[in-house]
Amino acid sequence: METPDKLPDSVLSLLKSSRFIHLATCLNDKPHVSLMNYTFCQQGDKQIIIISTPTRTTKYQNMLSNPNVSILIHDWISVKDTTESKESVAQRRNSLFELLASFNKNEISRVSVMLDGKAKILDKNKDSETFNFYKSLHLNNPKIDENQVRNYIENENNALVLIEITGCKVTDTDNNIEEY
Repeated sequence: METPDKLPDSVLSLLKSSRFIHLATCLNDKPHVSLMNYTFCQQGDKQIIIISTPTRTTKYQNMLSNPNVSILIHDWISVKDTTESKESVAQRRNSLFELLASFNKNEISRVSVMLDGKAKILDKNKDSETFNFYKSLHLNNPKIDENQVRNYIENENNALVLIEITGCKVTDTDNNIEEY
């Protein structure tokens, strides 16, 4: 799949605002999925996701052998099931809470975005200028907790990985699918 000319604004907005992605890698027909912090950036026509990972992980070994990855990102909200009594529900019915909950449900777009990508592991020695540039972007991402920055980005045994987005599929809760 070729790099999409332009991702839709809704996907760009989701990539800029979400905190986590699900990264899928594969080796010898055995898939592996990881929840990841990430940084999204655009470089000319390219859309890039920056991640870091310890070199001893399955995902790192998979990307070394097979750079093709898939990424899932969505704006669904999971609500913990809190069992309420019938009396409690009846008391809230027609309340301001119900009105606001109704508004909030209508504001959620509920899409699932699957991105195809090609991973490139940066060599801090060979690609030092590029490595330092992307490391700086990732370090200064306000969505990543400062303690995680130290553990996952600055650790010597971690790799910095660029994932160039090569395809995009958006699915909504009505099962409408669009590919870019």
